[in-house]
Amino acid sequence: MIYELVPNELHDEFKAFHHDLEKITLQHAEACPFCKNTKFYIIRSKPINTYRCKNCHKYFTISTNTPFNRLMPYNWLEIIFNNRINKMSYPEIANKLEISIAKVIRRDRAIISYLQTHYPSLYQWYTHQKQAKLMPTLAEQYNTIKARVTTLLNEQNPTCIHCGANETTKVGSRTCYRCKRCRHSFNLLSNTSLNRIPKPELWLPFIDLLVSGANNLQIGQTLNLHHDTVRKWRSAWYHMMKDWQCEALAIWCKNK
Repeated sequence: MIYELVPNELHDEFKAFHHDLEKITLQHAEACPFCKNTKFYIIRSKPINTYRCKNCHKYFTISTNTPFNRLMPYNWLEIIFNNRINKMSYPEIANKLEISIAKVIRRDRAIISYLQTHYPSLYQWYTHQKQAKLMPTLAEQYNTIKARVTTLLNEQNPTCIHCGANETTKVGSRTCYRCKRCRHSFNLLSNTSLNRIPKPELWLPFIDLLVSGANNLQIGQTLNLHHDTVRKWRSAWYHMMKDWQCEALAIWCKNK
């Protein structure tokens, strides 16, 4: 039984979280998520129940203002949560539900975010005990990204994109070069989401923090970056990872 895998001191939080998932699955709304008023009415039931509050007149669903917004069908959430506790890998869960690994990861990240906000003790146990090690696919993509970034930052004589010569020299500390033959300058990251992203010496530490599950506030405090900068960098690396065929890692590192 799943309860046997959870420490006794966390059973109350575990039951409460399961109750939350059950309400979401059954689409049982108790109050407006905006004004907390309990007087509302349903305006449509397909594809999911949509309500309108009689007090603030705003529309909402059972998942509005939660990390689970738009993550239908909701019954997958409990299945993924229980199977992760049972140490089932993402590919195994994906095969079981007949969905992509990306969809499993996206929902697991939503579960982690919800636990962090509402059930901190269960969050600590779930993340530290069950998510400490990356699944093989994520670990492989993580190493791929680090290798590519290291190669980019240490490239000395790339081929000139203008004339094809190898007589190039680095300009500054980023990925900009000048060709000695045609005298044109070029950037290896032009036309990518990383173009104009400064401080390349922080790129690898930033990726390490993303993969570890750190939120924007934690990353900003660790690397001394403004929260707007962290948000911009997270978005840039999300798109860059997808461009480098590391989609699973990109989804894992997406907004937390």
